[in-house]
Amino acid sequence: MNAFASDLDRTLIYSRRMISNPDKEAGVELIETLNGRDISYISGVTKENLRQIQKDHYFIPVTTRTNEQYKRIVCFQQDIVPEYAVTTNGGCILKDGQPLKEWDEFIKEQLASCLPIEAMLREIASLPVAQAVERTRTAHHYFVYLILNEEKIAGLDPAAVKEWGAEKGWQVSLQGRKLYFIPKPLNKWRAVEYLKSRLSLDEIYTAGDSLLDLELIQEADFGIAPAHGEVLRHCPELRKTKASGMMAGEEITASVLSRITRLKQV
Repeated sequence: MNAFASDLDRTLIYSRRMISNPDKEAGVELIETLNGRDISYISGVTKENLRQIQKDHYFIPVTTRTNEQYKRIVCFQQDIVPEYAVTTNGGCILKDGQPLKEWDEFIKEQLASCLPIEAMLREIASLPVAQAVERTRTAHHYFVYLILNEEKIAGLDPAAVKEWGAEKGWQVSLQGRKLYFIPKPLNKWRAVEYLKSRLSLDEIYTAGDSLLDLELIQEADFGIAPAHGEVLRHCPELRKTKASGMMAGEEITASVLSRITRLKQV
């Protein structure tokens, strides 16, 4: 058996700002709301491809979202319900919606050697980027993300912030208005690799758009990035889609479905 382990936001699902007109666009489904606001959408083609993939194989969502944020996506709670999901950038593995205790214990041991999050917050506050911050959030007390003022993003130097973070042992990724600071032990691929062993999977197919997805894409048997992905600015040699935006999600899932179908015929 194989698995498609994929990032969600800006890979398979998209916010309103990345869709020209979701209210009028055919085949687009609203799958997440928050406080009365429309948050995320999925293409009907992508959704059907995922349904077909999950018939005989595993579909494993792999996201930087917290458990609470992941569970807001009704599509993956009601229509296509994965047995396993990786959340918190690899910090948590859910089985049937509940965290795997052995993985939780492993992650806590790994994080014990990292700079405490409180100290990291103080360090971040001294950076020039702090002047662009509108809100600061922590996820499961594992990592930090900053919500930036959109007008001030252009004046930032993401490369310098990434270099600073690397010296501290933290990964840095700018995704839209969100700037993530994540300790290196929180790694999407490491969680997927654990599931590959646990489930005795033959092949892993992956997709992702951000720098946090780099290892996930590189280490898989087949990995791909959407053409608009941040990760391609750093590693342009990665396999990528021809399409951007929501159409990229359709292309990614169609490619995975095609590979799975061919393997069944061999």
